[in-house]
Amino acid sequence: MIDELFEQSKLSLEQLDKILISYGPGSFTGLRVGCGVAQSFNLIYKTKCFGISSLKVLASTAYQNELKGKAVSLISLGMGEFAASKFDDKESLLDNKTEEFILQNEELATFLKEHKDFHVITSSENTDMMNILESNNSSFIQPEAKSMFEFINVSDVASSQGDSFIVPNYLSNKDHWK
Repeated sequence: MIDELFEQSKLSLEQLDKILISYGPGSFTGLRVGCGVAQSFNLIYKTKCFGISSLKVLASTAYQNELKGKAVSLISLGMGEFAASKFDDKESLLDNKTEEFILQNEELATFLKEHKDFHVITSSENTDMMNILESNNSSFIQPEAKSMFEFINVSDVASSQGDSFIVPNYLSNKDHWK
């Protein structure tokens, strides 16, 4: 797959100077694979690795698709938990102080009522969440990799995590392994 990407882009491995990945929250396996591949490129080829929140990538995709104003990115984490982050506007994507937090299933409807003036963006098709979102100002959007490009030169947002060690952001309050 990586060979195909190089072929499609008409780039060589020598031209790759940095990797930007979405480090979560999201799928446990997907995050581990993505972080592992990025770290491998760093260790073998000395390619700099940078990470950006999946919640910011989701909001960035919405803003690039003409969303205006306040937004909440919402991702289902499974087991009745949702990752969320609030943005006042497109410029707030570049704020390195954006809080990410967990909402329990029973807290979601109340949170959305308290944030009626926010557009809700999600890429998750969780049944409980979709039932709650039916009555709210919401969009189902698939995050796009090109939405990450606006972060590549912003050192405060897309900072390298030790230059070789990208840590997945599982953003969970529970120990699901017990």
